[in-house]
Amino acid sequence: MHIAILGATRNVGKAFVEQAISKEDTEITILVRNPEKLTYTEEQLSKITVVKGDALVKDDVVKTIGNADIVLFTLGARIGILKTAPDTGIESAGAQVVIDAIKEKRAANPPRFIMVSSTGAGGLYDVPYLLRPLYIIALHTPHNNKAVAEDAIKKSSIPFTIVRPALFTNGETTKKYRAGLDVSGYTISRNDLAHFILEECVIEGKYRNESPSIAY
Repeated sequence: MHIAILGATRNVGKAFVEQAISKEDTEITILVRNPEKLTYTEEQLSKITVVKGDALVKDDVVKTIGNADIVLFTLGARIGILKTAPDTGIESAGAQVVIDAIKEKRAANPPRFIMVSSTGAGGLYDVPYLLRPLYIIALHTPHNNKAVAEDAIKKSSIPFTIVRPALFTNGETTKKYRAGLDVSGYTISRNDLAHFILEECVIEGKYRNESPSIAY
């Protein structure tokens, strides 16, 4: 299986790559702006194809996607506990570039587009009541941007999975999390989110054209 990743420099994307390269018959291609800043080991890099470029430049994204079966987009997913996130616009702009790239070069056989969004981006049904003031006041703007990205993906006719994690922590991979279409919770580690995406969404092929939430 060939997986192309936008956002593999750190956080969820990096955690995903580190777990995915241990799987047999898995090809990993990542798009990064500054390859010299990558913090993977030499052994890890030997298992990764690195494309230098910008996630907002369609030609770079086209080159990265190639013949991939999965395109994983993790850019902008950096909301942590008690930490507000600026609205960089990367989610909606980046998602649209991926959509355009797929439609231009892979319309006949599109890869599945997996995007890391956030609980609360599709409404507050998956946000615990105690956290709702934080989401409404501090995270309103970036979540609106994620919602725009989600809407564009759903309307694109490209097969997708939109993953909505709770607030991020830096915890280890516990494999003890809850995921589903009606899950609500407070936190999830980046490592466990990466595990869920790899094992359940990619390998098992679950949640096609669905938007699962994940939390402890």
